[in-house]
Amino acid sequence: MVAEHVVLVETVLPLDTRHGRRRLADALEPLWPLAAPSPTPPPQAGEGPGVRVLAIDTETTGLAGGTGTAAFMIGIAAAEPDGVRLRQWVLTAFAGEAAMLEALASSLAAADLMVSYNGKTFDLPLLRDRRRLQRGPALPEPPHLDLLHPTRRLFRRAWPDCRLATSERRLLGLVREDDLPGSEAPRAWRDYLAGAPSDELAGVLRHNALDVLSLLALGPALARSLHEPTSCGADACAAAAIWARCGERGHALSVLEAARERLDTRGALELARTLRGAGRVAEAAAIWERLAAAGSREAAERLAKYHEHVRRDWTRALDYARLLDQGPEARHRRRRLKRRLAAGQGRLDL
Repeated sequence: MVAEHVVLVETVLPLDTRHGRRRLADALEPLWPLAAPSPTPPPQAGEGPGVRVLAIDTETTGLAGGTGTAAFMIGIAAAEPDGVRLRQWVLTAFAGEAAMLEALASSLAAADLMVSYNGKTFDLPLLRDRRRLQRGPALPEPPHLDLLHPTRRLFRRAWPDCRLATSERRLLGLVREDDLPGSEAPRAWRDYLAGAPSDELAGVLRHNALDVLSLLALGPALARSLHEPTSCGADACAAAAIWARCGERGHALSVLEAARERLDTRGALELARTLRGAGRVAEAAAIWERLAAAGSREAAERLAKYHEHVRRDWTRALDYARLLDQGPEARHRRRRLKRRLAAGQGRLDL
């Protein structure tokens, strides 16, 4: 017990512990480009303690949020050179909430990066509100990587859903057995406070522990999927967009080119856009021509601009402009091209 009405359960797991088909040592792998800048590597043995990447998950009295909802359990996990340190605080009465949040604040202050799953929407706002109600100072908040968002971007087209259990099964090979559903956790905790045996509360602790350990393993697994997205069913366009946002346009182009044969219209348009940005305009135009022939209005618009401004071939530019919708911009483009042709400028193939 760390304070009155708060119990701390602390465990250190060896790095070679299996978590699905992964090892917990994977949690030491870099998260680039998901997290930018990539967090500092954990210290080596003998260099002193230091929490770098901190996974966090809460078990709460309800899922609706608001001031009537509180966290009765907070779990955090951090990969260190000697193992993964798992800490779980459990309230035995609401009077211990301030002490629990103070203990959490100390751990957050030592972290370089915090990872969660839907934590930006649920866990962190809830903890902020509870800290405010306890009249405590604001919780330290290191840079926060909510893994739900890149998971959705990468896999929403391929998976039936992007729940944590689905991510665990697909990316980590982890299938939970005899796991107490999270929806049952509030009842199990209330029953424990009312004097029931601790068996079901132990199930809540195990459920929470699996959550935070999965978060440590999922970050590197998602980062690996960005290098070869098609090998794990990820959306190559989404992977390329993540690389591009980090300024790694070469990686973005490589990912799209590797997936060229599997790209749909949306992906092919993104490949063409990226090729154009890399100065490979003729290759981009070849993709636009194929897509325009298949009925893509966006590809036709790109070709109208290409032939007007790059090739200076106003006849072909007008041919593609005629395929566009009847919006004001398209009408203006057609009138401008017709004026150029009527002026006898014809084609200047520079």
